[in-house]
Amino acid sequence: MLKLYFFSSLVLIPSLSFANNTQNIDHSIKIHGRIQAGIIYNDNASKNVFPTGFLNFKEGINLNRADLIVDKAIQSNIKPRVGPFPSPKPQFADIGFQVDMRYGKDAATTFGFDDTQRNQEHDHKLLMQQWYVKGYQPWGGGFSYIAGSWFTPLGYEIGAPIDPPTGFYTHSYAFAYQPSKHVGIMGALKVPIKKKNGMLSLGLGLVQGWNNLQDNNHDKTLLIDARWRSPDFKTWVDFENIIGNEQSEDGITDQTRPFNAVSRSGKKLLRNMHTLTVSRRLNNKKRLAVNAIYGHQEGGDVAADSNNPPGFLITEDSQWYGLNLNYYNRFRPNMQLGLRTEWLRDAQGAHALLPEGDYYAATANLSWWPTKKLRIRPEVRFDQYDGAGRPFAGRVPTVFFGTKDKQLTTSVDATWFFGK
Repeated sequence: MLKLYFFSSLVLIPSLSFANNTQNIDHSIKIHGRIQAGIIYNDNASKNVFPTGFLNFKEGINLNRADLIVDKAIQSNIKPRVGPFPSPKPQFADIGFQVDMRYGKDAATTFGFDDTQRNQEHDHKLLMQQWYVKGYQPWGGGFSYIAGSWFTPLGYEIGAPIDPPTGFYTHSYAFAYQPSKHVGIMGALKVPIKKKNGMLSLGLGLVQGWNNLQDNNHDKTLLIDARWRSPDFKTWVDFENIIGNEQSEDGITDQTRPFNAVSRSGKKLLRNMHTLTVSRRLNNKKRLAVNAIYGHQEGGDVAADSNNPPGFLITEDSQWYGLNLNYYNRFRPNMQLGLRTEWLRDAQGAHALLPEGDYYAATANLSWWPTKKLRIRPEVRFDQYDGAGRPFAGRVPTVFFGTKDKQLTTSVDATWFFGK
């Protein structure tokens, strides 16, 4: 199945005109990676730390990931999912690739590819997290593309939201409500504008829905983004969108989580999500970022049976929206303070594992690099919920039927980077 899809991705790539100009890019194949482990606890009797831990449901010691990455860099002044750069426009085409292997609990599963029997039976999963071709063409101000399987561009953590080095060990509620990965193709064009107006790129992608190798509804999903960078490259504005029909098959919801809606009549049910991120580097030490999200899922006409949590199948049009603020201060060369506050409202209980209501959280941590290859990060987080449910201190893995509307979580994680 992988070979067939990989070939279909390749045929979508434009023909390339290669030349000997490499613009001092190291085109050798690089092997590198990271190993991340952590320990996390909450302040109640339950062992359930979701949604604070997100991909890790249980408190205690976790091997988050052991990643091995093989990639070949390309010359480019723009990257899909990331945006334009102030470097000169390369005049010749280039092509490369990237493959990421992972073992651990932080498993963003691509349904139809990673859902093997081995991964269904073990908490620590073995995955090929990303596998894609990347390339560049000297069109317009510069054009770059990726084709294969890759992390979503949506959200504040641009490019690869579940990869370190992220600012926090725990994840925001915004991240819990967005896709993790896509399979398909995406391109980005650097728009030729005057330097005094900064840098602008436009991106367009065609993918197999949310986290899917094969989409159950045989429809494609669109990714559309616009990214602006100030002339001094200190201010970034990113507007990202995903839209497509994402209805579930009756009795089969794996392909559309965390939102499940079924139409007995075969009606296609539209899902769209939009994120706006504005970030600013205040000086050489301090950085600020604000992220706003909005999502909407059309409801189906099939309700879940009593064996499922309330709201497991969406039967009315549902929306979610929120805001999070991130602040970083690198007050020493090897130390950084991180602060995050957030609010998210799930108006109709769209998320398959979370009850409707308002979610608030405040997180603080300290990142310490004793060496350039090792990061140690203690973190504390407080969550407060306002609604009819009780999302905390519930059973594992579901947070329904919990007993608390607030939770204090403490954690320490360490990440070792190797190679490259």
